[in-house]
Amino acid sequence: MSSAEHWDVPGYTVTRELGAGGGGRVVLAVHERSGAPVAIKYLSEELRREVGFVARFRREARLLVELDNSHVVRLYEYLETARGAAIVMELVDGPTLRALLREQGATGPEAALAVLKGSLLGLAAAHATGLVHRDYKPENVLVTADGTSKLADFGIAVRAGEGGEAAGTPPYMAPEQWAGVPASPASDVYAATAVFFECLTGHRPYRATEHAVLRHLHQTAPVPVEEVPEPLRRLVERGMAKDPVSRPSGAAGFVAELEEAATAAYGPAWEERGRRRLAALAAALAATFPLNRVRPLEAGTSLFTTALRSLRSVRSKGFLLTAGAVLLVLTGGGIGAYALGSAGYGTPIGDPVVAATGPGTPVVPETAPEGTPETTPEETPAESPSAAPSQTPSHTPSHTPSPASPSGRPSATPSHTRTARPSASAPGSTGHPTPRPSRTPSPTPSTAALKVADLGVSGLTYKAGAGSGTVTVKTNGPGTVRLAVRFTADGTVKATRTLTLSGATTYTRTVSADLGRLCSGTWGMSVSTSPAAAGGAGEATAKVPACPTTVTAIKVGTLTVSSTGAAAASVTVTTDGTGPVTLTGRFAAASATGGTRTVNLSGATSYTRTLSYTFSSRPCGTVTITASTSPAASGGSAARSVTASCPASVSRVSVQNLSITGTTATATIAVTAGNTSAVRLNLTWLSGGERVSTQTYNLSGKTSYTVTASYTYSRWPCDSYAVTASTSPAAAGGASTITRQTDSCIK
Repeated sequence: MSSAEHWDVPGYTVTRELGAGGGGRVVLAVHERSGAPVAIKYLSEELRREVGFVARFRREARLLVELDNSHVVRLYEYLETARGAAIVMELVDGPTLRALLREQGATGPEAALAVLKGSLLGLAAAHATGLVHRDYKPENVLVTADGTSKLADFGIAVRAGEGGEAAGTPPYMAPEQWAGVPASPASDVYAATAVFFECLTGHRPYRATEHAVLRHLHQTAPVPVEEVPEPLRRLVERGMAKDPVSRPSGAAGFVAELEEAATAAYGPAWEERGRRRLAALAAALAATFPLNRVRPLEAGTSLFTTALRSLRSVRSKGFLLTAGAVLLVLTGGGIGAYALGSAGYGTPIGDPVVAATGPGTPVVPETAPEGTPETTPEETPAESPSAAPSQTPSHTPSHTPSPASPSGRPSATPSHTRTARPSASAPGSTGHPTPRPSRTPSPTPSTAALKVADLGVSGLTYKAGAGSGTVTVKTNGPGTVRLAVRFTADGTVKATRTLTLSGATTYTRTVSADLGRLCSGTWGMSVSTSPAAAGGAGEATAKVPACPTTVTAIKVGTLTVSSTGAAAASVTVTTDGTGPVTLTGRFAAASATGGTRTVNLSGATSYTRTLSYTFSSRPCGTVTITASTSPAASGGSAARSVTASCPASVSRVSVQNLSITGTTATATIAVTAGNTSAVRLNLTWLSGGERVSTQTYNLSGKTSYTVTASYTYSRWPCDSYAVTASTSPAAAGGASTITRQTDSCIK
């Protein structure tokens, strides 16, 4: 029994139950203020009493809150009160990648690249916060109706450098994960590439039943790149390198390599085509989407951990998931809301290494017959409990509901509810071949035909890509009414929903759908009923609120520095909307104090502005401008640097020593420059006060120099010898001279 049987999360209106099981119940709800659809899991009392589970889940909730990224399933709220505990998270109205692969096989190169890019962006967001996912696999990748992929289930995620135990799902574990090496982003890159391989080929890189064999293959076997398209082999080789040092160090770096390879192989429009392909594959499973189902399914909720442990320490639990069930996965505290395409049991393996204890266990047969698709436990349909009675109808006739008693109401012919004969609809029945006429109750002549007296649409709300509205239906009786809802944007149908109503005469339903990102124009809902309403279809439209502008790119052009110290650079900003953006340029130089310039932008989607700043003194050496925006650009700030040359200057020149040996005089001269620009040192040698020779030295690259110079007189300098040192440009203190006295010469 759910801990929330008589308790609802405040601020949400429950639309219907999506599933229930030992972990609690999952409901589809609408956030009352925004109208956004969400999934709410009410935890069972059994789980709430497990202190260790609750502690792990709180930790996981804190981690997920940090990951506000469009490629990661978002956690909205975690509530824990004396009355119960509940999790509110993003409802992803689409299938898992596992469901797509199971139903469609290989996705094609462009769709596989689109999945890999979306997953890498989700992983990059996690890596940026210091998290390593450790359990990337098709079951944890969700595909929305527009082909966007989202990453789910951070149940065994840890901080980078932590987690020194073997953990993950064996078919996708990196070699170092098997050895229990502390987690690193490179392990996630390996797993994502292994799934990429599966999208390209329809099967995993390594297929084996025994974990020991899988471990050996992942750690030693060559990657079978010959099975993937030739333009993508290098990507697979890089991502699945045995040594993590040889892989991209993180998901963000791998995205750049992926885009380069994809563009070279399939052209610049590869991503758009890939997402369209994914959307088409997902559309084939649209009937299983949470928002498309009318009745709650008898779904199982699953609690499992994908950490490798000794089988002796694990008590296995089996969980049945019916076809198309919505599963809110709690993996050691992790969460992922998604729709499953078929049923399956998670079966633990009798091997010392166990990857999972629930339906997430990915186990592959070691070999498969020629032409036979590989299967896994989650890929093998399991019989529904309702199928059992049909196999033994003669012994369990009461298990087959009488068609004369829909919705659990009493049969029009009571005697038939007690018969020991099997239902006429039961396979293999040996009863009378012709059913009695009384099995189909005759309508009461006095019953009036069902009519829809009133139909209305109101309360349209659009936020974060989701549109919702309130539909009101009034009838003259409790019969069945079918409701068809179309969501439009500027006259184009974006989504449809179908609901079945019965058992009352007045109905109020909040209906929502994902419309994608809309930034202008109008959107609306058109509602019709069967039987048709007296006043025809109901319609309502609303203006689309303007989207908050985001900066998609920022680029700095050439930076110039004038002789007066004025620096200037052109900056180009590209946005996805016309809303306000603040552009700031920060100028800096090692030899002078810098400053900032700010420009406000709006009304367009592309801007080029020249930012300038005049330094208080002429800067020398490296000058840099760093441009940033608010809101921040997706790629961060941009910068440009230039080396500014300065006029040479000399602050001091000094002759420090002068001596003579025989007729050769030697002097030591020190020069202090104002910068590293070139200066010239000029030496004048004198004898008896008369100039006899000059020397020149070119100096550059430093600000302090010591020069030793020598000059040999043609004969002994009579009375005195001297040297004068000067510079060009002239030193601030002028030239420097040292004179030494000598004996007079006999004339």
